[in-house]
Amino acid sequence: MKVGSTPALTARAIARRFLGATDDLAIAPLGAGLINRTYRVDQGQDSFVLQCLNPRVFPAPEAVMANLVRLQARARAHPECGVRVPALIRTPAGEDWLRDDHGHLWRLLEFIRPSRVLRALETPRQAAAIGRALGRFHRLLAPLDPASFALALPAFHCTTSYLARLDALLAGAAASNGPVDAPSDATIAPLLQFIDARRPLAGVLEQALAAGITQERIVHGDPKLDNLLFAPDTDRVLCLIDLDTVQPGLLHHDLGDCLRSCCNRAGEQAGEQASASFDLALCEAILNAYAAETPGLLSAEEQALLPAAVQLIPFELCIRFLTDHLQGDRYFKVSAAGENRVRAERQFALVADIERKAPALRDIVQRAFAPTTVGI
Repeated sequence: MKVGSTPALTARAIARRFLGATDDLAIAPLGAGLINRTYRVDQGQDSFVLQCLNPRVFPAPEAVMANLVRLQARARAHPECGVRVPALIRTPAGEDWLRDDHGHLWRLLEFIRPSRVLRALETPRQAAAIGRALGRFHRLLAPLDPASFALALPAFHCTTSYLARLDALLAGAAASNGPVDAPSDATIAPLLQFIDARRPLAGVLEQALAAGITQERIVHGDPKLDNLLFAPDTDRVLCLIDLDTVQPGLLHHDLGDCLRSCCNRAGEQAGEQASASFDLALCEAILNAYAAETPGLLSAEEQALLPAAVQLIPFELCIRFLTDHLQGDRYFKVSAAGENRVRAERQFALVADIERKAPALRDIVQRAFAPTTVGI
């Protein structure tokens, strides 16, 4: 079956293959994700989320789907963990996904409503709800063998690889006298100097894994604030969404990404890099709630790595945004030239603020995971 020649027409044609050949469909772009194409589909009183997985990012989309099916089965089998996973909507033929004429994979998911996405956290109560939700997610998956899930996104959160890719890009441009002259660019040079001064940070978690200090577990992979759905009238998290990066990984990456996203008072879309501010009170609320949900999950040695993880993720994002900017915005979607450079600057500023607050952050981690003392 031929599908439409434009993204909107293609989305409509795919939706009809899932839901039946009906004209009673309303389709509109959904969310501000930087990777996949996502649409809301309304059919009468029912609503769905239609997504086309980005083939540049997910070279094996079948592995993404297999992981999602496993996750859904695990959540159904253990309702006591309180983890909700958006349901896959199958085609009339029982298929979990479809491909369009270009070979791109599409899926249809339950649209969870009523719900809301917070642009920024307003209270420690909201932060605690996030800590509980992430803790329950990790607790649900902790008993599983990481090898039971496919590696859907190879080398994801391998910060040394991202750094090597940036170095190779700069070296290649210099050798060929290419268009990238980053070191002499007044907007790029400060970012490169910032990265060079923190190179040892890139390998901290990879070295800990190699040394046996930490271990791989099943992780969400992208538990930022935008990927948490809240109830519309309470500070209760309904579920984590954007589950394409669920795969073997380090809990530190999940916690670091959650904290850098949720605790930046300037928000993810702030216009001024200097306004980045890591909120220690929100951080403490998230970690206290997370620790309460996951007793014994992290060893003392793993807990001690958490402050470094909180610094590492925005540092990694700074590298990735800058690399994509220099390569012409191939990975992260942009609405204007230079947007990925600005994103890198925001992460630069956030790392700097986290560094200034490192002693207080270490104290928060120690208090959150301290053994509970029961009086006699």
